[in-house]
Amino acid sequence: MLRFALISVFIFFSIALFGQKRYLDSLSRAQYVERFPDYFFIWPVVRQRASSFVLQSASNSNDQLTFSPNIRYHAGLGFYLFEIGFQFIVAIPPSQSSINEYGKSNSLDLQTNLIGKNWLVEGFTESYKGYYIEDSNKPIPSGEPKFQRRDIETTNLGITGMYFFNKRKYSVRSSFNFYERQLRSAGSISIQTSYNRFSLKADSLIYNLSQYPSFGDAGNFNQMSYNIISLAPGYGYNYVFHKNFFLSSSVNVGSSFQFFNYEIGAKGNRIVEVKPYLNWRVGVGFNSERFFAGANYSYQTLEVDYENIRFTSRNGTFRFVFGYRFREVGALRKRASEMIKPKGR
Repeated sequence: MLRFALISVFIFFSIALFGQKRYLDSLSRAQYVERFPDYFFIWPVVRQRASSFVLQSASNSNDQLTFSPNIRYHAGLGFYLFEIGFQFIVAIPPSQSSINEYGKSNSLDLQTNLIGKNWLVEGFTESYKGYYIEDSNKPIPSGEPKFQRRDIETTNLGITGMYFFNKRKYSVRSSFNFYERQLRSAGSISIQTSYNRFSLKADSLIYNLSQYPSFGDAGNFNQMSYNIISLAPGYGYNYVFHKNFFLSSSVNVGSSFQFFNYEIGAKGNRIVEVKPYLNWRVGVGFNSERFFAGANYSYQTLEVDYENIRFTSRNGTFRFVFGYRFREVGALRKRASEMIKPKGR
């Protein structure tokens, strides 16, 4: 009986302490972070995405081939409703003069994210068909048609999860999607894990005979893919000045396990390596009760060495957003959790 009483008292105090901690967390967070539960948001967005891959001679860094699609700009519309964010973005077609110089590319680009108080999960998939090539040893003057490969197709997909430990003071939502506002400067240690898969196929070998002296013939594939699993600690910081203006930055540096496969004709090859990993984001903006605007830049690079060649995949994204918050009225006040909750009898 005494043992049961002691266990009951322990459980009671544990629940009380947990409840008190949650209350103190919410009280402390209110001094640093402002939420907007009674507003819905709408925002136009313009994005420039530089997605390319590079083949570089390991013995001479000046010898390199850069492959890029002729799709650079995207535009769309986003909104935050029922406490869920949505965003739709489409590619802006290049001008005819750009197509004449760099060729025609097709693309499919889908992205989504879920962001909590101190965590985020992002997923994406992008496919391109049609690349132009820049050869460092044979530069082509601006305005003249570049060497084009309509047969090259790539698919890049991935998922990233990040956790920020300082949920009392640091708001990841304020710098990523403006769902909250950082009231006072704060930072947090973070941990990131991600999975990324990149694949490429072409009708013929990736470079021609005239480029063999720089790159050799052993690494001239017509199909390849790599899978990367990474784990990287880091730090994020939101600096607030003049009340509504902010600077934000986060960087994660760690290691990645890389599984690289490439085919030359019918012969398959595989390389497994451990490599450094870097993911960096920086942003600046204005965030008031009703109006918000900002620009952010993120950059990620992945490298694999094989057959005296370094293969590098580069992804840099610049995004500009401006939007407005409206007071919710009527049915707009509902929450997604309320809509999917089963009705009682």
